Amino acid sequence: MKGRFRKISFCLAVGLLLGGIVLGAYKDEGYHFPEVKPSSCEETTDLSEKSIVADETFVRKKHGRTNFREKRIWIDESFVSNLPLVVIHTNEGERPPAHIVWNTEEKLYLPNENEDIYLDGELFIYNSTNGANRLSDAPSVESAIRLRRRGNSSVDYDKAQYLIKLVGEDGKANRQNLLQMGTDNEWVLNVSFIDKSLLRNYLAYATAREIMPYVPDCQYCEVIWYDGQNYQYEGVYLLMENIKVGKERVDLPRFVENSEHLPFLLRRDRWEPDRLLLNNYARRENLLEGVLRVEWPSANKLSEQSIQRITNQIDEFEKALFAEDYETFLQYRDMIDIDSFVDYLILNEFLINYDAGFHSTYMYSSYNGKLTMGPVWDFDGAMDNYYRATAELDTVAFFQSPWFKQILRDPEFTERVVERYEELRKTILSDESIGTFLDETVAYLGPAIERDWARWGYFYKDGDYLTSDSSEQTDRNTKSHAEEVERIKKVLSEHGKWLDKHMDTLYQFVDPNADAYQEVEADQKDYGSALAVVFVAVFLISVKLVLKYESE
Repeated sequence: MKGRFRKISFCLAVGLLLGGIVLGAYKDEGYHFPEVKPSSCEETTDLSEKSIVADETFVRKKHGRTNFREKRIWIDESFVSNLPLVVIHTNEGERPPAHIVWNTEEKLYLPNENEDIYLDGELFIYNSTNGANRLSDAPSVESAIRLRRRGNSSVDYDKAQYLIKLVGEDGKANRQNLLQMGTDNEWVLNVSFIDKSLLRNYLAYATAREIMPYVPDCQYCEVIWYDGQNYQYEGVYLLMENIKVGKERVDLPRFVENSEHLPFLLRRDRWEPDRLLLNNYARRENLLEGVLRVEWPSANKLSEQSIQRITNQIDEFEKALFAEDYETFLQYRDMIDIDSFVDYLILNEFLINYDAGFHSTYMYSSYNGKLTMGPVWDFDGAMDNYYRATAELDTVAFFQSPWFKQILRDPEFTERVVERYEELRKTILSDESIGTFLDETVAYLGPAIERDWARWGYFYKDGDYLTSDSSEQTDRNTKSHAEEVERIKKVLSEHGKWLDKHMDTLYQFVDPNADAYQEVEADQKDYGSALAVVFVAVFLISVKLVLKYESE
């Protein structure tokens, strides 16, 4: 018996030691950005020599953005790039119209009912293995497509963004694996006109991907429009996944109406007609800004009973959040994935993305019935790129977004935010990590940056769309790509250094009743600990008595 006990003890000790070594190795590895390799392509096109620019009609908009809709840069099949090339072929080079239009009476964007917002066309992708991509090569991907413009406030930008649907000859979905990002038929061409750095979304998604699931994959490319005879250069874009449910996207279980908890994907955003909107508690009581719309399952797959069940789940959560009784409020902990809320707050606060939480904000629930924040989306206005106001680097602001101000009533949640921020700030949110990643990405883009600026430089240099506070000494409107990259680094560094010392100011939102409740909880824990000690003592005495009895 004694020999067996020694063996068990030895095995346990070895197991604990090995477990500690493995855990230590895992912790030491830390977080890291994905590697970005500089371009290996030595041959690229210089648009300053190749381009023919025509029809530069100048129009200044009321909000300060400029418009050169007729500016064109023509290229030929000798064009070569270090980035993948995405060529869109439409009849006579036609572009899709705006899918929404501003209604001055309603003061909001409404669907464009006057035109078919989708265009038929073809998509060709050139992505060679040697890093030099030419229009004269055979495409690696080709498909018929339907495409439309996308975006809300960005719908009128000169550099449009597009939703692309790959279709087959029968008009049905043609799922393909584009640039090794997984197989699907819906893709987005994104890079906001207002982000002259071309980096904001790419940096944000790379950062989020280290700590959160289902972050959209994205790859840089250069977009070219083809009318059947001529190629028109459109600049650097991100070809990326959109947010939808699927094996290669947000991987939720199959929807079954009679399951205990219904899986769903929601989005908080502006009100839109013809959308399935939840009539949830905060909306009914006019407590929060924006509306929650059901992104998945589709409306035609949801019964009234299922819609009500999803609404009830959100109601239960929101009623707890806004409860005056502190004990009722704390029930929210059992209704959400707390870590996802912590990381979502930190990421958007650090990157100064204060549009998140209000707009383009996604959340989902799986069969465990817990609400999870994410995936993240849309950082073009982040990092002090909001045109109406200069970012305040010496403050926290994301707490004002829906749900988070209520959750911060809980000191345990706030403590987790503070501790998690300190952890991430030492790794992927450090100045060194971010600076290195930005420099490597700029090196990877290489000459493509100059080509994009040749196309859109009229706005990048002369747009002056960023307003500045009267007290500010420096103009936020940089005039070169290098200046804008350094501005991003400076903004994040200064905001990060302030947060290093003041993230704990979030404790100011803790509920005044928290202290009294925690004292009661502590007393209960002490009482429970005393009972545990008594139990262990009784157990040991019992064992001793049994052994004594057996020896006799």
